[in-house]
Amino acid sequence: MTLTRLLVRRHRLLLASWPVLLVALCSTMTAYQDTYATEAQRRTAVELAQQNPATTLLYGRLPDPGTPAQLFTWEIGGFVTILAAIMAVLAAVAVTRAVEDDGSLELLRGCGIAPLQPLRSALIILAAMAGVLTTGCAAAIMASGGQVEGMTVAGAAAFGAVVGLTFLIVAAATVALAQVAPTAGQARLLGFTVLGASFAVRAFADTEHVDVLNWVSPLGLRATVEPFTDDRWAALLPALLTSAVLALTAVRLCARREFGTGLIRRHDTSTSRLRVHTTVGLIARLTRSSVLAWTVAVAAIGTLFATMGSGAVEQQRDGEIGGFLGAQLGTGDPAAGYLAYCGTLVGIVVSAFAILSILAARRAEETGLTGLVLATGVRRWTPVAAHAGVTAAASAVILTVTGVISAMITPAVLDGDDIAVRSLGYTIGQWPAVTVMTGCATLLVGAVPRLAVLAWLPLLASSVLAMLGDLLGVPEQVQDLGFFGQVPDVAAENPHAGALLLLTTIGAVLILLGTFAVTRRDLRTG
Repeated sequence: MTLTRLLVRRHRLLLASWPVLLVALCSTMTAYQDTYATEAQRRTAVELAQQNPATTLLYGRLPDPGTPAQLFTWEIGGFVTILAAIMAVLAAVAVTRAVEDDGSLELLRGCGIAPLQPLRSALIILAAMAGVLTTGCAAAIMASGGQVEGMTVAGAAAFGAVVGLTFLIVAAATVALAQVAPTAGQARLLGFTVLGASFAVRAFADTEHVDVLNWVSPLGLRATVEPFTDDRWAALLPALLTSAVLALTAVRLCARREFGTGLIRRHDTSTSRLRVHTTVGLIARLTRSSVLAWTVAVAAIGTLFATMGSGAVEQQRDGEIGGFLGAQLGTGDPAAGYLAYCGTLVGIVVSAFAILSILAARRAEETGLTGLVLATGVRRWTPVAAHAGVTAAASAVILTVTGVISAMITPAVLDGDDIAVRSLGYTIGQWPAVTVMTGCATLLVGAVPRLAVLAWLPLLASSVLAMLGDLLGVPEQVQDLGFFGQVPDVAAENPHAGALLLLTTIGAVLILLGTFAVTRRDLRTG
């Protein structure tokens, strides 16, 4: 078995699950033709979307004339490219520094493979994944959007190429950064930092009409190519060349560093005594910088989105907003609907933090940290339980800080009743959903660590149901199975918290099952 095939086999769940999700999202174009049945409905929705700074910040600018195909590229395209970039970071680190840090690559190098062969195999896998995304997304659009106004074969191919190249350029950048970072975890952090910076540059370019900045952001590729509008194929060439340059840079950097290290020296070690007395204290101490960074980022993003909703709320009060945003605002109080939408976004982001935090328990087991902790005489289930407890507490802190800041600022820019109370309630109310995500990840890490990557599936499924359920025509009974849509309006006369109590109970049970399961298997063997 070649090294490339071995890496594919080892990470087959990660490499297969994400493309299936993205291709499935690309098969939803017909929903836009059904949602905007008449020219007048579409024109109204397009004008409202073009004038709303919140939607422009999230998705970019919607071009004229706003055909269903263009609306699909604007909304679903925004989600798909961001998910493709997230997949790129995770996959790039998984097939490069992760296999190096866990010791498996050291065994393979003992078989006589060339020092640079692992990196070449990883780059081949990532390039192949970009090709799969390009072909799959284009084929899904052509298969499902034949009768959609504005859909063309050239536009579908251009959209697929945008998704594939977005994945490729972020993956290549992450691989290059992985040669600089001292560990796989820090390489992953640098990759997500690049992703966040790319989103910020793209958002600034669209909201401030500085189009040239979209050429320097991987997430701006959709705006420069404009599938189903201009189909600028030439705009793909800079991204392709940049990907090639980053890949070559990664190869050069790899040749200049020692195996198992990065070009940057590790600064997370110290000879001073770590004053902790419990496993929970140890995990909290090791994760405090990460929790602080996530708290600042989520609070800033959540408050920003909440304060940019005044235009959408007023437009919904004057006339119905169709499409994605109209589905999120619902048929009740537009202010409450928008704050619920912002709370859902925050809940999704904090759930991603919770899953990453629990997956750190698996990495701690693989790197031997768990074994060192167990050598002190604690029980087998204690490290996993500590990770779960610290994650749940940290998630509550992030949600509370975000909710409090949003409640303080939002009433000054958003008109309506009980804005502060609703802003706080819809944000903190996502904690039970985050607890369920924590429980799912804990169960997988405790029972079958090799399948821990499946912890992302409940998050992806619930996110799709919450954000796209109405637009895709998903039955209400199915949407109710999602975790993020259960927060009641705390300003209503009789808010029902039964669903939140049920979610909290489910999350607690899953955490207990995960901590029990770890005692029924050997360490690191799953």
